[in-house]
Amino acid sequence: MKPIELAIAKTLAYSDIFDYPLTATELHRFLISPRKTAKKNLPGRQYYYLPGRKNLIGLRKKRYRFSQLKLKQIQPLVNLLKFIPSIRLVAVTGALAMNNADEFDDIDLMIITKANRLWLTRLITLLILEISGSRRRFGQTIVKNKICPNLWLDETTLAIPPHLRNLYTAHEIAQIKPLFDRFKTYQQFASANLWVKHYLANWSF
Repeated sequence: MKPIELAIAKTLAYSDIFDYPLTATELHRFLISPRKTAKKNLPGRQYYYLPGRKNLIGLRKKRYRFSQLKLKQIQPLVNLLKFIPSIRLVAVTGALAMNNADEFDDIDLMIITKANRLWLTRLITLLILEISGSRRRFGQTIVKNKICPNLWLDETTLAIPPHLRNLYTAHEIAQIKPLFDRFKTYQQFASANLWVKHYLANWSF
């Protein structure tokens, strides 16, 4: 098997873990390879998946609809968080960032704050979520559309620590969807984590 064929097989196998068929553009962007590759002319198909997994196309379309509803629901909160001056970035992570959220999933957020303002900003944000009734609490079993800000960083420590750098984390970073970005913080975050290209060489931001 040629290196590019092996890389494609690895990429489809990884996306299959999440029941997610890929478009040609996504297959190139998320290709699991340490070397940048040119975009190949693939057979004319809308989606690419492992043999026997054609059923994932319908699942992807259904989850896309659920994801759009979740993104619409969270927008009023994002508009409110914009008024907290210490917040630099609000971004969706996880399945929702790929429009692959299930109907009953919660909403995972990454929030980046101004230097030395992380804990105060976190407290204010959690109070807002608590008052609005949208905060996901530890141990909850019914979490549909609950909001879980589970990744907090301040602008002086944007690089993911070396011991957490792996394919899973690289993919999570590559698929982040910014919802609010102040002072080009997303670009700063991405630039601080160019190690992602060791796993996903075609990724760009």
